[in-house]
This record gives sequence, structure tokens and C-alpha cells, in this order.
Amino acid sequence: MARPSATIPPKTLACGGELAHINESGSPSHTGRISNLSKEGKGRSVVEDFSRRFERDFLNLLRINHGTKKINANKFYQEYILNDKNHVHMNATRWNTLTSFVKYLGRVGKIRVEARDEAADEFDLMINLVDPQMLQTKQTREKDLASDENRSNAFIQMQITKGKELHSNSTQTSVAPAPQPPTNKPVNLTLKGLSTKKKVTTTAFGEDDDEDEDDE
Repeated sequence: MARPSATIPPKTLACGGELAHINESGSPSHTGRISNLSKEGKGRSVVEDFSRRFERDFLNLLRINHGTKKINANKFYQEYILNDKNHVHMNATRWNTLTSFVKYLGRVGKIRVEARDEAADEFDLMINLVDPQMLQTKQTREKDLASDENRSNAFIQMQITKGKELHSNSTQTSVAPAPQPPTNKPVNLTLKGLSTKKKVTTTAFGEDDDEDEDDE
């Protein structure tokens, strides 16, 4: 049995109260093959295969056309449809709406999704690709910066602690009492005694008279 085509009959998707018309081609034979595969229990594997291909092609085009820049989800989906007439259409996948698909990509970390509220649809969703290599580089850089900051903080703290210790030691030295002399050291005392000197006086007769004078 031939592999079913990725395209299926025309379908109109209701999204957020507005109609997003998707022009898709198909044929009764294609519909019949899908129906037969479902009866044989192979329908799930076919849908999963289409889902993987749709996700792969969607992300590849997003990377090529916009890189990691933001773009409205619905606007980009129109780009995806017009890019390749043989592309896998979303209604061949397990996602019922573009909103559910976009939010799935956001949950698994393949894109970033910005919405004003939880009920936002693709007309209000902004998406941008997550580049794993760029993300890893950013995380590595942030980790290195954090390590440098931790080392710097540790060094500063060490300097503060050392400064406090030096200040404490200096304070203790400045208030230390003067050393006292040992009590068993001999004490030298100087005693002043009496000394005798002779005082010379002159008498009226021109004779010298010696007198003893006590100095106290």
C-alpha cells in the first residue's frame, strides 16, 4: 500500500473566535487510505509521523526566516503555508489548532511564547526560536560570571575578617598596663647625711677666724 500524502481535504480552523482559512488539497482516495489505516490500527502512527514532520519543518523555517527574533505566531504560520506547496498541514497532525501547537513548543522549550493571558490565541501570541547552542553559551557565561562573583565576595569577606582581627589586636596592645618591676629586685636608697665645712670670717683686727658650719 502506498504511503499517504501529507495533504488532506480542505479544512477551516476556528481560532480565537476568528476563522483561519487554510487552503489544503486532497482527494477522495487519500481520505479513503487514511480511513483504512485507522481501521487497521495504523492511523495513530501516521498522525505521529505527520506531527514530527510538521514540527521539524515549522522550526526549520522559523530558524531560517527569523532566527531568534520575535514574530506573531499566525503571521509566521502563513509564511509556512506559502513557503512550500507540499508542506505537511497542521490538520494532518495531532494538534487541533495553531494555538495548541505553539503552546506545546513553548512547554518543551523549543520556542519562547509571549501572551497577554492564558486564553490568548495565535493572533495574540508572539513566538521566537530558542537556539540550544546560544542558550548553552549564555548559561555557561552566566555560570562563569557567578563563579567570579562568588570568588570576589569570598576574597572581600576574608579581607574584612583580617582587618577586624588586626584592629582588635591593635586595641588590646594600646590599653595594656605598663610592666611592674619585680618585687625581689634590690631597692637603692640614697641617704643624705651631715657634712662639715669650715667658714672663714675676718675679724676687726684683720685676722681670719675659722668656724665650723653644719650643712643640713
